[in-house]
Amino acid sequence: MSQARLDNTTADAIRDRYRALFSSAFSPQFRYEQMPGAEERTAYAVEFAAYRLGQIDDKLGRLIGIMERGTDKSSSV
Repeated sequence: MSQARLDNTTADAIRDRYRALFSSAFSPQFRYEQMPGAEERTAYAVEFAAYRLGQIDDKLGRLIGIMERGTDKSSSV
C-alpha cells in the first residue's frame, strides 16, 4: 500500500512540476553543451503546445457557457 501511495505522490509531484513549467512562457533551458536531440526537443514543444491548447479550450468552453446563459436569459425576457 505504501508503494501505491509513493507512486501517487510521485505522479502528483511530476504533474505539478509540468503544470508549473508549462504555465510559464515557452523558453526551454537547453545548454548548447548538452543539447538534447531533435526528437526530444520536438516532443517537449508538442507537449507545451498541447497544454496551451487545452488551456484555450477550457477558457473558450467557459466563455461559450456564459454566452449561452446570456442568450437564455434574454430570450426568456
